[in-house]
Amino acid sequence: MSLRISDAVVWQETAEGVSLYHTETGDFRTLNESGSRIWMLVADNGEREPVVSELSGEFAGSNTAMLKRILTDVDEFISALVKDGLIEEHLS
Repeated sequence: MSLRISDAVVWQETAEGVSLYHTETGDFRTLNESGSRIWMLVADNGEREPVVSELSGEFAGSNTAMLKRILTDVDEFISALVKDGLIEEHLS
C-alpha cells in the first residue's frame, strides 16, 4: 500500500517539529520529534516498509525486540494519521 499526504493538509517543518493543518476539519497539531521523523519519511517515500526499515536501521540495530517495537509503533502512528484523514493509503 502506498501512502501520501492528503491534499487537504497544509504542513511545514518548524523548530518544534512538523506542524499540520487539516483544511477540511480545522485540526491543527504539531508532531513531536519521532512523529515528525515518520511524517518526513512518508513524505519522501510514500511506503510503510521503507519508513520502518529506515527507523529500524537508525534505532534498533540488531535488537529484535526494538525492531518489533518500532514496527508496532510506526504502524499504529501511521494508522492514526490515516484514520484522522491526514495521510491517505492506497493500493499500490
